[in-house]
Amino acid sequence: MSPLSAWTAAALLFAAGPAGAEEAGAPPAESSKSVKLPANEFHEECMQLAAGQRLGYAFHAAAPLEFNLHYHRDGKILYPVQKTGVVKLAGSFTSPRSDGYCLMWRNPGKGAAALEYRFGTAVVGK
Repeated sequence: MSPLSAWTAAALLFAAGPAGAEEAGAPPAESSKSVKLPANEFHEECMQLAAGQRLGYAFHAAAPLEFNLHYHRDGKILYPVQKTGVVKLAGSFTSPRSDGYCLMWRNPGKGAAALEYRFGTAVVGK
């Protein structure tokens, strides 16, 4: 899948859900970023999500990375999504409660890796 296809897939995943689930007139807030991830380093993108808020994300990298979506609760780190050896991925996550959530990539390789990612949030109706 080309990087453009990954972005398209993420947009489709992000928009998926029951008809009328997103509030009318409230488009998702989207961001896209490019970073160079040094060997044995990590990059994190954290945000506050309200209960029921959907986070859509997609990325592609020049080398296999470790990826997770995590949050902290009661002194523990919880991982709703955790992958190893991925160069591209698109998905979505709906927050079960208001909390801080982080997308995190780690480069286990011996050289730097280019990483491009996109994410956005939307309020989901109840």
